[in-house]
Amino acid sequence: MELIRHGSTGPEVEDVERRLEALGYPCGGDPSVFDRDTEAGVRAFQQQRRLIADGIIGPDTWQALVGASYRLGDRLLYVTRPALHGDDVRDLQRRLNRLGFDSGYDDGLYGQQTVTALREFQLNAGLLQDGIAGPATIAHLIRLHRAHQEAPVAAVLEREVLRRPPRQSIAGTRLMLDPGRSIGSPGLTSPDGVPEHEITWAICRVLEGRLAALGAHVVLSRGPTTSPTPSQRAEQANDEGVELILSVHGNGVGSPHGRGAAAYHFGTEVQISDRGQRLAELCLDAVLAATGTNDCRVHPSTLAILRESRAPAVVVEPGFLSHPEEGRALADPRVQQRIAAALAGAVVDFLVGGPTSAPA
Repeated sequence: MELIRHGSTGPEVEDVERRLEALGYPCGGDPSVFDRDTEAGVRAFQQQRRLIADGIIGPDTWQALVGASYRLGDRLLYVTRPALHGDDVRDLQRRLNRLGFDSGYDDGLYGQQTVTALREFQLNAGLLQDGIAGPATIAHLIRLHRAHQEAPVAAVLEREVLRRPPRQSIAGTRLMLDPGRSIGSPGLTSPDGVPEHEITWAICRVLEGRLAALGAHVVLSRGPTTSPTPSQRAEQANDEGVELILSVHGNGVGSPHGRGAAAYHFGTEVQISDRGQRLAELCLDAVLAATGTNDCRVHPSTLAILRESRAPAVVVEPGFLSHPEEGRALADPRVQQRIAAALAGAVVDFLVGGPTSAPA
């Protein structure tokens, strides 16, 4: 999609502002102009939804904005491709999980795990087992809602995985590397004019070589000239059955003073991916040790690559392209080699590490 940002005009902006206003984010001013008030409303929405708060309507933010308008019962929920998404699906997943029917994390996607959980609920409730969340099923589900059960089954299963005995090597594992951005959406630019998509591609290609040398089967989410959406990358990872996803992006702000590395894992206001958090912590620690940059910490997020993938996934931002020195360094092949080596070590630690490396 074409980005909608400060300075944009037209019916697309009116649609964005109408949706924001309905969700309680006032935009003010001319409804057909994306001005500073609109940008502030978008940032507030992004922060609340744990998205990158850049004030720009891109694929992740647009998907979240549309999905936020649905409430459970507003529509039938059934299997489609791509999967239906929205707050109504998240509500359904939470209710099923609290009743002991494992629909996975409340990612807001009406996928196969949610359908299976719903059919099990329908079987137990004596309802038609059609996997469709219609009026009868929703009414029965609401009547049986038990708010005291807060931990989804998926969270318990993830913690059990963290406690498994360590493996001896990463040989034979299937991993996905996701070079952020693409030629169709190049992202930020370094002070020397190198686009973000070329920097992330260079880091991931070096990282691919290091992991492949250790025996891993590595899948790249895109090529140097392809432009899959975040959802398409997550779908590819699911189809490939990978064990983890490591996505590399650049960071940037309007000021030349911002610098540092950050990492993101799946997390909402009520739950997080324990394995994703562990992987994000390992990746960030490794990058900080390799580059000596500032620690911008690990954050929960609902970016599509994190939310829509079944495997634990992280987004790593090793530095700010908007910083004069750090931006040039990220475009330096020698620095890219150090970052790739650090991330390879983090992946090995995550996959081979034993129970003592897992959080309590």
